[in-house]
Amino acid sequence: MFESNRKTMVVIGAGPKGLATAVKAKVLEEFGLPVDRVILIEKNKVAANWSGDFGYTNGEMKLGTSPEKDVVFPIETDVGDPILNQQIRHRLLQFTWTSFLVETNCFSDWVDRGRPAPCHLQWAGYLRWVSEKLEPQVKILVGEVTAIDLNPTGTRWELQLKNSHEKIEADRLMLTGPGQTRKDFLAEAKTQDLPSVFDLESFWEAIKNNHFPSYGPIAIVGAGENAASALLALSKYAPNLRVDIISPKGFISTRAENYYENQFYSQPERHHWSALEIKDRIDFIERTDLGVFSVHAMNLLNEQVRHAIIPGRVVGISHQEENVEVKIKQAQQISLRCYKTVILASGFDQVATLKSYLSERALEALKKALGGPLIQKDLMMKIQNDLSVEGMTPSLHLPMLAGLSQGPGFTNLSCLGKLSDRIFLRASSEQRKKVSHES
Repeated sequence: MFESNRKTMVVIGAGPKGLATAVKAKVLEEFGLPVDRVILIEKNKVAANWSGDFGYTNGEMKLGTSPEKDVVFPIETDVGDPILNQQIRHRLLQFTWTSFLVETNCFSDWVDRGRPAPCHLQWAGYLRWVSEKLEPQVKILVGEVTAIDLNPTGTRWELQLKNSHEKIEADRLMLTGPGQTRKDFLAEAKTQDLPSVFDLESFWEAIKNNHFPSYGPIAIVGAGENAASALLALSKYAPNLRVDIISPKGFISTRAENYYENQFYSQPERHHWSALEIKDRIDFIERTDLGVFSVHAMNLLNEQVRHAIIPGRVVGISHQEENVEVKIKQAQQISLRCYKTVILASGFDQVATLKSYLSERALEALKKALGGPLIQKDLMMKIQNDLSVEGMTPSLHLPMLAGLSQGPGFTNLSCLGKLSDRIFLRASSEQRKKVSHES
């Protein structure tokens, strides 16, 4: 049973990061270690954004990360006791992608096929399998968070759910998920008034429901995996469409993974990520994770002949009769291009997401912790070892913004087990050793 004085951690989102956190809490509790009670709150259903029913995929896209980098990878949990470490790691093995395949009689088939990347729908099946193993330690609530506030003393979080009069209180709060589509780069546009301009969520909804206009030309703003996924979906949905990819660099990069780069994703501490110069960290992330297509996506797109790269930054979007006029800036020169449809696929805006959730009181507390206005780059530099915002009370964990300060793998699926270790393993090894012997 839960102790009455036990702290509560609420995680918004029951996707990979939320489930990784929940699994670690469950296993640590099983071995008698002090850990917060965990509550996951999911708007739709577990792994909803991966299934193709909701979110930013149709479920058919291939997983960009190896599935063996699952919710417990890299399985290096260290509680300060070698014997207990071995027992905990052995237990964590029961939540791996491989264990899922074995239990569902798919392991041999997967190996014989050459360990192919699963589609997002298959990955969702794995995540739901994990979620079914979390009870009774972890609670998953289905509901939509509409507001997040601080209690009157400013010591706990208060979350309001849609169609509920009760508030959920938490000592620690973690936000997961991609957030809202980036639009802050637009100097001119009210995209909600432009029906021919799609953000990532409305684009995928239109594709899944066969409501996306099947005539062009079309512009995709962005040159990363979001743009690649949209382009792949369009190539299947309407293969004869002409599509321009508008990229600040004027070209598309491909990441061919290698051991040395991957180690920064899996083992940022071992390879001294935080000791690198900021400019070198930014360069590494941009070269390996942002503004790059996967090799799989690039190989498919190499066969297409109706796509072009347009160099420049989009600074404005407006309607001109039956077209969408896109204002592009390059080398201080402005050019205008007309399209039937525009897709904004340049990434996600975590600050906009925070502003949509947090009350004025909570936003002021966050600004005070930052020592200034709420700017995404400043917030990224304030993410500390446990992936929480330095100086923010109560704790606010933002793994999606932890890449620059803590390691590039925390923002994606590269080190989910390490992410959960960072969240929970804050006590000293001596304290944990004492607890393990007493238990």
